[in-house]
Amino acid sequence: MAAMTEGFLLDRHSVKILCMSTHKHPFEASKIPSEILVKTGMESVEMDTRIKPLDAFLNLFSSKSYNIERFYSKEFENRLIGILKSTEFDIIHLESIFCTPYLEAIRALSKAKVIVRAHNIEFKIWEQQAQQEPNPIKKWYLNLLASRLKKYELDVLKKVNGIVAITKEDAFEMQKFGINVPFEIIPIGMDVNSIQANPQQTEILHLYHIGAMDWQPNIEGVTWFLNEIWPKINAEFPSVSCSLAGRKMPASLLSRSSRNLKMEAEISSVSQYILNKNVAIVPLLSGGGMRVKIVEALAFGKVVITTSLGATGIPYEDGKNILIANSSDEFVQKIRLLHDHPDLIALIGTEARKLAEVEFDLKKLSSKLTYFYANL
Repeated sequence: MAAMTEGFLLDRHSVKILCMSTHKHPFEASKIPSEILVKTGMESVEMDTRIKPLDAFLNLFSSKSYNIERFYSKEFENRLIGILKSTEFDIIHLESIFCTPYLEAIRALSKAKVIVRAHNIEFKIWEQQAQQEPNPIKKWYLNLLASRLKKYELDVLKKVNGIVAITKEDAFEMQKFGINVPFEIIPIGMDVNSIQANPQQTEILHLYHIGAMDWQPNIEGVTWFLNEIWPKINAEFPSVSCSLAGRKMPASLLSRSSRNLKMEAEISSVSQYILNKNVAIVPLLSGGGMRVKIVEALAFGKVVITTSLGATGIPYEDGKNILIANSSDEFVQKIRLLHDHPDLIALIGTEARKLAEVEFDLKKLSSKLTYFYANL
C-alpha cells in the first residue's frame, strides 16, 4: 500500500487516504514520511477487527461472511461519507475486498470509478487452510468461512469498475469465475534503484526469513521449515546458519533458537538484518497473491528459495534468478547446490537484481496503472 501511494504521488496525482487502524495494523503517524502524510491528508479510524467468540457464534445463524463483517465500522463509514460529500474524486481505489463493505455508501455519493486492488483471491486461502486442517470441527468451520467468503467475493467484484490484480494467475482465476470487469495486472513495486544490491561471493551460507507471524500461511510455512527441512539441512551442513524473524513471532517458535538457528521477533531495519545473509527462504504452502519479501530479496540481490506457490506472479527462471523447492528434500537439494557451488550465490543474486529492475520498478508500474485508470 505504501508503494502504491508513492506511485500515485510520483505520477503527480492528487491523493486522499482514509485508512483503518486495527490492533494488527495500527496507524502510527511517526512511522510514515511527513511528506506523504501532508500530500495525502492521511486520516485513520480506529477499528476493532479482532475475532470475538460471541460474534463468531451468532454469525453461524446468518448467511453473511464473518471475514467481511469484521471490517465494517459505522464510524469508518461516517467519516468516508463526510469525505465524499466534501470532495469529488475521479477514482476511488479500495485496497482489497475488505474495503468493499463501503461500496454502497460510495455509490450513493460519488460518480467516481471504483477500483479494487485484489491482493489475492481471499476465499482460496481459506479453502487451502481447510484442506490442511486435521481437526474435523475446525475443518468444517473453515470450509463454512471459505464458502461464505467465496459467495461474497465473487459477487462484490462484479460490481466494481475495475480490478487491479497482483498476479496474472489471480486475474485468470477471477475471470474463470465469471468476473468480466476490466482487469490490469500490477505486481508489487518498489523503488529498486534506491536499494543497494549486495550479491555475495562467499562460501558461507546464512539463510533468513522475514514475515508477519500473525498471518496463518507464514506460521504454517515456518513451522514446516523448522520441523521438516531445517533438521535435514543442519544434519548435512552444520556450518549453515539460519535466522527467522517476524512480527508477533509465537513464543513456541522463539524458544527454538539454537547454536546456528536464531529466532527473532520484529526487526527495526530490513537492510541491516539481511546485510550479512545471502539466501532468503520462503517455504509457503498456502496463500495467494505475491510475496513482498521475495520481491524485496530480489532487489537486494539475494538468492531466493521458495515453493512454486511462493513464486506466484514472478516471471522467474528456476536455477537462473530464483530456486524452486516444493518438498523438504528439494529444499535440501537447493542448499546442497549452493554449498557445493558457492559461485552460484553471486551469480543467481545478480540475476535476481536484474529481474527486480525489469519487472518490479515502481515508476514503470505507476505509469502502467495511470494508463489503465485513464482508459476505463
